[in-house]
Amino acid sequence: MADGISSFWGPVTSTIECCEKNYAYSSYVAEFYNTISNIPCILLAFIGLINALRQRFEKRFSILHISNMTLAIGSMLYHATLQRV
Repeated sequence: MADGISSFWGPVTSTIECCEKNYAYSSYVAEFYNTISNIPCILLAFIGLINALRQRFEKRFSILHISNMTLAIGSMLYHATLQRV
């Protein structure tokens, strides 16, 4: 945020800088396209979870889809805020 752009989430605390300009499209989303690119991952994992439950697959398949959704949501939150805990 060297450009002096104010963000909703405060200063960037991440040590990794991806290839997008930060807060170019919104003051709420730091890296817009990296954030949006996680939506298909979440949707596909959700569809897989529904199919696994509907077809009564083993529990490990449901856990697999839930973990993929969790990973995609975490990635989305990271790219939206660029905050490191």
